[in-house]
Amino acid sequence: MNDRILCPAGILDAGAAGCLVARMKGPEPYVLDFSDVDAIHFAALRKLLEARRQGCRFSVINASDAVVDRFTDSGVGEFIDVCRRPRPLDASQYEEFGASYLSKSYNSADGDAMMKIYGANVSREAVAREKAVARAVLRFGLPTPLVGTLYADGDRTALDFERIPGKRSFSRIISEEPQRLEEISRCFARMCRHLHETPCDTALFGDRVLAHRQAVLLCRELSEEEKAAVLRFVDGIPAATTCVHGDLQMSNVIRTPEGEDLWIDLGDFGYGHPLLDVAMWYFLTKLNTEERARDLFHLGLDELARAWDFFAEEYADAPSPADRQAFVRQVLPYAALHMIYLGVSYGFQPGMVEFVKSILCP
Repeated sequence: MNDRILCPAGILDAGAAGCLVARMKGPEPYVLDFSDVDAIHFAALRKLLEARRQGCRFSVINASDAVVDRFTDSGVGEFIDVCRRPRPLDASQYEEFGASYLSKSYNSADGDAMMKIYGANVSREAVAREKAVARAVLRFGLPTPLVGTLYADGDRTALDFERIPGKRSFSRIISEEPQRLEEISRCFARMCRHLHETPCDTALFGDRVLAHRQAVLLCRELSEEEKAAVLRFVDGIPAATTCVHGDLQMSNVIRTPEGEDLWIDLGDFGYGHPLLDVAMWYFLTKLNTEERARDLFHLGLDELARAWDFFAEEYADAPSPADRQAFVRQVLPYAALHMIYLGVSYGFQPGMVEFVKSILCP
């Protein structure tokens, strides 16, 4: 979780900026909420820029137009991510075309944009973070749709993105052209390997290991002794500062009609050990239900199992069944850890707690 700091009202001067910097001492990135800030002095910008260059990790949300202009015109916005205050939400020129657990999706009348309107269970801060993530990912060279404006209306928050007419997710391609299962699975594996070799901006993004550690501490389904066993595994995870998607699955890659492959749904993007990411894909392909698999991917469990085998062969250079089984043994404890994160975040499904205990609390 990002620590949020509400900034003092009025004009942010050097003294106030210095106080903000002094409060940012934790390991995770901070979010500076500028809701009540009307303007910012150059001296305050200098303080924030110096803190950023010294490794302080933060971004700015709910900035006024005047504040955004000052960050942009000074060039400081090249080093600190600043998200503008939400615009009023008006979806009258959009038409609904889909929904997920967290949001509904709409296409603009002119066909240029796609808007996601999030449910009340998704905080405005989380949506602002998704915007910051999409912008930052584009900066360091990972392909993703362009992100646009943040909107709000009461307890609803929305974000618009570049619309990609004719796009298809990797899972949709396989469901419509099953003969391409191996091709698409291997392509997905290569994209994942490239992602997991890409250095992440640790000043903006969070350490996914810390997110999983927090989930373990909050898990009511585990005893204190069981939590201690899981945390011993967490503490032994090798440190890494390369990118992880956070929700790694084939539905989160889309292919344009021109053949470009783009990452989407980057709200949990961060850095950490690659197997934290791979664990999600293993969970969805091997530890899912038939009904949920078809709902999420338009594919059955048999097809997903084959997709995993091709993925593992390509991603881990595991050509034989024995090689792939050895890779699975590496992934299993990370999959169990990811189940805790999913369970704490969205609720435990039948069998998840038992699986966690069998792997991490023997």
